[in-house]
Amino acid sequence: PVGHSKMLLQLFLATLPQPPSRTSVRPTALLDWLAARGGGWSVDVSDQTPSGSRGLLTTRPAETGAVLLEVPLSATLMDAPTDDEAVEDAALLPQLSPPWSRGLPAATQLSLSVLSRRRSEGWAAFLASWPAESPSLAVSCEPDELRALLAASADPGIRRLGTDGEELAPLSAESCAHVSSLYVAARDAAEAAYCSGSLPSEASFRRAYGLVSSRCLVLTTRAHGRRTLLVPLLDFANHEAEPAAFFSFAAATASGPAIRLQAARPLSAGEEVTISYGGHSREHFALHYGFAPADGGVEAAYPSLDAISLPEMQGWADRQWDWQA
Repeated sequence: PVGHSKMLLQLFLATLPQPPSRTSVRPTALLDWLAARGGGWSVDVSDQTPSGSRGLLTTRPAETGAVLLEVPLSATLMDAPTDDEAVEDAALLPQLSPPWSRGLPAATQLSLSVLSRRRSEGWAAFLASWPAESPSLAVSCEPDELRALLAASADPGIRRLGTDGEELAPLSAESCAHVSSLYVAARDAAEAAYCSGSLPSEASFRRAYGLVSSRCLVLTTRAHGRRTLLVPLLDFANHEAEPAAFFSFAAATASGPAIRLQAARPLSAGEEVTISYGGHSREHFALHYGFAPADGGVEAAYPSLDAISLPEMQGWADRQWDWQA
């Protein structure tokens, strides 16, 4: 019978190896790790975003203000407050950098924090989701190496800047010198605390610094002050001058304080979820993020509170908003 033949064909096709999804590159270990810590999301990781790079896509339609991702603060890495910062309870601050590094700049602290946790079972899933190498061009000082990186870049914006490195070489050298000075300051702090044995090599620090500076965000919270953070899954979001989403701090959720990614406008299922990395020059984007958008230097546009309906606004009164990435 026709129906029986069709069923046999379906059973046969089901036994064949299935081709990999063109878009799904789900970091399963990361998602399991985040779920175990109370995180939630309605986004997926894709390598087929409109920008051509890996990024986030919505899994269902979302209205303006809808929460797309919630990451408990305890699942983030952050810098420590300075002695003169007004922090309500410093003991509540999660996942701080090594104690001897806490007077150093935020990105230095986070770089050292990442390196100290790279072999930690508790953080392996998060750090394994990062790329093996930094996208930053500022980790290389030598003109020949910079030219090679520029020539190998697939980003059309970077190629428009030129592959001879004439425009970027002075900026790259300045940035490299700055990273070297940060490492020297970290070495001095470690030696002063008799902890020089825990200091990574300069090459490892430089690589970590490039990754951290291209993935961290700055956010004002209530109890914890203004912090620089590394937020799992949110760090997959690509840049857009008029982003599809924004991030905010939620003081009270089912899992405690959390970082939220919320829709800046109505989104369709499968639409890319972008954020703003800030208004920088194309050269800055090229050096520190590995791409050069045509809209470099343009400040992002964000929704006004009037654009968000009252039901969506409920529970937002205790949050502070900060748009800097």
